[in-house]
Amino acid sequence: MTRWGRYLIRGTLPLLAAGLVSLVLLLLLYFLLDVLADVLARGAPVGLVARYLLFKLPTAVGPGLPLALLFASLLTLTRLGQDGEIKAALLAGVGPSRFVLPYLALGLAVSAVALLNNELLVPWGERRAAEVEKDILLLSPETIVQEGSFFEDALGRSIFIGEVNAQGEFRDVTVITPGSATGPRELLRAGVGRPDPGAGVWRLEDIGFRVLRDGRLTLDFRAETAVLPVRGLTARSPAAPDLAYLPLRELLARLRLDPGSPKPAEWTALHRKAAEPLAATAFALFAVAVGLFTFRRGAQLGFVAVLFLTFVYYATWSVSKLLGAQGTLPAWLAAWLPVGVYLLAAAALLLAARRR
Repeated sequence: MTRWGRYLIRGTLPLLAAGLVSLVLLLLLYFLLDVLADVLARGAPVGLVARYLLFKLPTAVGPGLPLALLFASLLTLTRLGQDGEIKAALLAGVGPSRFVLPYLALGLAVSAVALLNNELLVPWGERRAAEVEKDILLLSPETIVQEGSFFEDALGRSIFIGEVNAQGEFRDVTVITPGSATGPRELLRAGVGRPDPGAGVWRLEDIGFRVLRDGRLTLDFRAETAVLPVRGLTARSPAAPDLAYLPLRELLARLRLDPGSPKPAEWTALHRKAAEPLAATAFALFAVAVGLFTFRRGAQLGFVAVLFLTFVYYATWSVSKLLGAQGTLPAWLAAWLPVGVYLLAAAALLLAARRR
């Protein structure tokens, strides 16, 4: 790398670090707000909440790294243009390629770090964060049960109450224990249920119990009574886990199951695994293109404009991944659209700058 390239990188790295810290803190705040109601209701200790945020840190770094690079690159090149350093470099014979190549190398390096983080650290952190969230729910077993609603307890089971009569008895109770991608592991149905708050259990009658493995029924029996431990029951419907956070091997296993079904969410997640880390490279090229174009035009980006260009990606990414998971957009288009917008814009701005 030339001296000019090293100068560009040295000017960008401090802003990259500052931008990453700021974005990670904002994303951690978002994760905290997601569990804040349970934390306050159950009086969770600070240490438990800190553990939850610590395990969510890799998840925050995933989108934070590319966005921080976009923010840092745009600010660096804006400052160079305002100080006349771009003009001086061009007059000294530094061609546009001397701007592009250092940022291309930096973008590829950040993409590699983001890819490793998303594949190795994020799945591990998400599993640990889910365990801590269950610990938070375990702190209080009390709940207000409403009929016709699904609940989830601290052990991850989904519980449905069909009816609650005047005596406080439950009717038509269904308890589903989650399993793998093929379906639930256990299914329990009870005609009648009576809560025993002192023991922290429900006493069930007229029981039907099924055990499944890989979607196949392996055990089916009936019983007159059963005792169901219920801890940390909550009516909150937790958000479904983001499939892009799964390890690649597990995601591919989901795609191989029932090949005839469309699986838009799984295919979108698979494309996102490659597209989201490579967004850093697209951002680096876009920042160079914006810097050179605005210099040629005699205009400069302000701080608000830099924030806006950074926010555009996040907004586009949020909408497109949702449309892809629902099957509204093709999976490849939903995953690559936010990155493609910046790549096309970079190519158009570089071409326009060269012509001027």
